[in-house]
Amino acid sequence: MTTPMIRVDHVTKEFRRSTDIAERLAIRAGLAETPPVVHALDDVSLSIAKGEVVGLVGESGCGKSTLGRVVAGMLPATSGAVLRDGQDIATLKGRAAKANRLATQIIFQDPMSSLNPRKKVVDIIGEAPRLHGLLPRGGMRAEVERLMGLVGLDPAMVNRYPHQFSGGQRQRIGIARALAVNPDFLICDESIAALDVSIQAQVINLLVRLRKELSLTLLFISHDLSVVRYISDRVVIMYLGRVVESAPTAAIFDTPRHPYTQALLDEIPRIDRRGHRFSTVKGEIPSPVNPPEGCHFHPRCPFAMDICRRQRPALVTAAEGHTVACHLGDGTGRLLQDQDPTTQQEPTQQGVS
Repeated sequence: MTTPMIRVDHVTKEFRRSTDIAERLAIRAGLAETPPVVHALDDVSLSIAKGEVVGLVGESGCGKSTLGRVVAGMLPATSGAVLRDGQDIATLKGRAAKANRLATQIIFQDPMSSLNPRKKVVDIIGEAPRLHGLLPRGGMRAEVERLMGLVGLDPAMVNRYPHQFSGGQRQRIGIARALAVNPDFLICDESIAALDVSIQAQVINLLVRLRKELSLTLLFISHDLSVVRYISDRVVIMYLGRVVESAPTAAIFDTPRHPYTQALLDEIPRIDRRGHRFSTVKGEIPSPVNPPEGCHFHPRCPFAMDICRRQRPALVTAAEGHTVACHLGDGTGRLLQDQDPTTQQEPTQQGVS
């Protein structure tokens, strides 16, 4: 098998509040409590092949954006490793580290807050390639105009400020800024969530076109399964810092195997479901400070069994290219919604992942 472009290998990310000397002394003396630990990512593994678009889906607070920042090298992993072309990005030094930073770019959710309001577009887009020596002297304006045309903006607007553009135009500026250093891997972190639906479609079509024209690889982070279905080759479902299911896009939508995936798919609005009363997944996502034991989804799962409360399910292969972390994901291909949760019994050893 060929080496994937990106491989996330058992990555864990925890956030701890820093303490000063006085607080550390108070904690040792038993006069203060140790600051809580936020378990943002819990043993996450996934891979992205060159030229692939992987959709990363989950509710707010599940760790999608944190994973994107770890993959981009913006945040260090607490444990585990992120490998690019087989090399751990945390061990890269000098020119290799710089080349990796330039080759991996991220497009943020809110284009207004991610663009410097005091700078003109020509400086926002052209600053990085100029500082890294990617442009000849005096060639910045011409390159910025080319990039603006590439993302569907009028090059005559290079001297405008971000507030003079609409939300969709600002997001296009963010895309142009990311492309300015010639990356081959883009991380789109909820990059259309702040836009109107009609503008979302335009930006998605732009990303699809750029992927083909520039041979880009994408990690597309979103909570909108309808958009992910359109743009992605493969979908990864996350819940409370863990990957619970991963499969080609068609398999995720046609034969979902994890109860959480099924719950998300059940609430996608469709024309053929007129009159259907939509609702969110029952219950609330637990706190990452104190996640549940066993399967993190068991407090909200209609199929939860005793083993789900005690033992974490392993991420196992249920079909070719289809992995699932569920004690009911025994590889039979049976949809969980066909089972009656009131009759669920403890599974046999053969059916336990």
